Amino acid sequence: MTAGVIVLDKPGGITSFQAVRAVGRILGERKCGHAGTLDPMATGVLPVCVGQATKIAGYLSAEEKEYEVRFRVGIATDTGDITGKPVEERPGASVSEAEAAAAVSSWVGTFDQVPPMFSAVKVGGVRSYSLARKGKEVALPPRKVTVTGARLVDSGPEGFRAVLSCSKGFYVRSLPGVLRARLGVPTTVAGLRRLRVGALRVEDAVTLDALSERVSRGEGDRVLMPIAKALSRFPQWVVPAGAVPAVRNGRLAGAWLAGWASEERGSVALLVTEPGDPLAIVGRDAAGLWRILRGI
Repeated sequence: MTAGVIVLDKPGGITSFQAVRAVGRILGERKCGHAGTLDPMATGVLPVCVGQATKIAGYLSAEEKEYEVRFRVGIATDTGDITGKPVEERPGASVSEAEAAAAVSSWVGTFDQVPPMFSAVKVGGVRSYSLARKGKEVALPPRKVTVTGARLVDSGPEGFRAVLSCSKGFYVRSLPGVLRARLGVPTTVAGLRRLRVGALRVEDAVTLDALSERVSRGEGDRVLMPIAKALSRFPQWVVPAGAVPAVRNGRLAGAWLAGWASEERGSVALLVTEPGDPLAIVGRDAAGLWRILRGI
C-alpha cells in the first residue's frame, strides 16, 4: 500500500476536504486525510497523509505552523476575512508602518484567544460556523495559544503584511479584532498563506497540477515524503531487529529499552527499525514510563 505524506500547496477557492479528495483521485488512493485545516481562501502547506501515514495526521497537525498574512485596513467583516460580510467600513483609514510593526510584535507570547464565531469549534455538538450563518451568537471559550515569532514584512496605504509562527489552535482570523482594539481602525484578513507545518515547508510543496503531472510520468512514489522524514522534528530511536516483533504487537520491554528510555529527549518519540522504517510513536505516561501511543 502507498504510504507517505504529500506536502500540498493548496490552491485558494477550495476546502481542505476538497483538496484531499483531489489528491486521492490523482494518486488512486482512497485512504487520505489532511493534517490541519486551511480555510477555502487560504493557500500553502496542507499535509495530506496517504495510506498508513493517516495514523500520524494528528501529530503533524499539532506541530508549530507559520503563516504569511495580508491585512486590509478600513474594513471589518463578520468572518474576520475578506470573504465575509462587511460590518464596519472606514474609507481612507490607514496606519503607519511603525504602528503596524508595534502591533505585530505585540502578538508574541502565550495568551488566551477566543476563536472566531465562523470557526469549526463545536458548541453543543454543532459547528460554530453553522450557528453564525443562522445569525446566532454564542460565547466561545478562550483557548491557550502561543505565538513564538511575529514580524512585519511590509506596509502600504491599504494595509500591511506579516509573518507569524504559532501553536496548534491559533486562529489568524481572530487577529483583526485585536488590531481593531490596538490601532483604532477596522481591519480584516485579505490574504493567508501557510508557509510551514513543523518541518514541512512551502518550498517543498507541490501543486495539484504538478502532482498530477508527476503521477502521469510514473513518479508518484517520489513525491510522497516518508513518514520518518515528515516527523523529522521528533526524536527518532532505532529498535533492535530482535525487538521489532514485540513492538509491532504493542509491547515495550527488554534491556534495549533502557538504552534510550532513560534519556531526557522529550515526551514523545518515533521508534524506527534499523533500516529507518517507522514502527510506533511513544510517549511518557503519568508515572514517567514510556508507552506506545500509536502503532504505524
